[in-house]
Amino acid sequence: MPRKNTQRIIGRLLVKARVRYIVFALAIAILAIGVLTGCTPTPAAAAITLVATATSAEPGPALPDSVVDELTNMAKRSKRRGGALVRIVTTLSGEAGAIDLTSLRPNGQVQHATADADHQIREAIEKLGVTLAETTATAPGLSVLPLLDRAAQVPDTDIHVLSSGISTEAPMDFRMIGWNASAASVIDSIVRQGQLPNLSGRHVTFHGLGIAAGSQLSLPPFARTFIEQVWVGICGRARAASCVVARDAPTAAAPAATMPVPVVPVPDAITEGGCPVWLNLSSDSVLHFAPESATLPATADDALRPFVEVISRCDIQSVDITGHIADTGDGDDHRNLAARRARAVADRLLTLGLRRELLGAITGRDAREPVVPNFTNGQFDEVKAQQNRRVEITFHRTGR
Repeated sequence: MPRKNTQRIIGRLLVKARVRYIVFALAIAILAIGVLTGCTPTPAAAAITLVATATSAEPGPALPDSVVDELTNMAKRSKRRGGALVRIVTTLSGEAGAIDLTSLRPNGQVQHATADADHQIREAIEKLGVTLAETTATAPGLSVLPLLDRAAQVPDTDIHVLSSGISTEAPMDFRMIGWNASAASVIDSIVRQGQLPNLSGRHVTFHGLGIAAGSQLSLPPFARTFIEQVWVGICGRARAASCVVARDAPTAAAPAATMPVPVVPVPDAITEGGCPVWLNLSSDSVLHFAPESATLPATADDALRPFVEVISRCDIQSVDITGHIADTGDGDDHRNLAARRARAVADRLLTLGLRRELLGAITGRDAREPVVPNFTNGQFDEVKAQQNRRVEITFHRTGR
């Protein structure tokens, strides 16, 4: 090949190589500029929907700590306006309120100064908490299922349900369902009625299930567990990606709502097939505790002996005993009086013949779970307090 042709070919190859290098270098430069200026492509906007029943039969709605942490992280990840949306669903009508937690500069650009961004995010979440606390139900009764269905219609959001879940409206009226029903039968009924929301792909977290306040009587442990089983089961049958019951500390906020909610009754004793499931000893006249006392009355054996006799027949695996006290307004646990009441009952059951290995948890809940409010019109009510000075017994059957 002539020398000149060879030189021309080599020259062309070098030109092409230089062009490729320049194009590659320009691409790297553009990418670097994008990173420095925040113009890189951003993922789809994160969003959360809060469902709050906010009735007069449960604590006032408040942001649980776990939700505050999730909102904070979502807001810090947001790289553009609208990238950290929170919606609140409390009614079946009207537009769901939306708040963007993205921290912005005065000119509307995303705030990149860490300290300023953190301050703005904290303020935005506090404002959201105030908005939530002022939310109240606008219709009588307590109904969760329609609100959950409405939240499911908001696309691409995780869902947090802030509710006791103690529904009093069809098709989920726990006054009609009762406490002896199985969670599976309740869920099957919802499916048959075509009332199941479509939660496909959603991550659903429940907060405050079974926690009552205001007009609703406090639920015993087995009833709270039943409420949780029903709602987690409904969530799972609705094809949610995950269904979680959060274990946040329950809010102490009093309900601000005034619309009436029917009371779901809680009997003094629950049985299943003639065997005890749960027993409230406060309402039995032979087992009233005197104020500031953990001493059992002389007639206590009359109330306790029948349960010792039935335990072997019913194949009871363990017995949990929980003590409670009345709230006198001083915030004192009165030398762990609730736990001493539980221990007094446990010791007497042992004396009456209960096998020691059947004793489960013996705990005191102080005044945190009153059956009824201890105060009427701001005044301490001794009649109501007598109902709260109580011991509850939960019986666990073998194989359940």
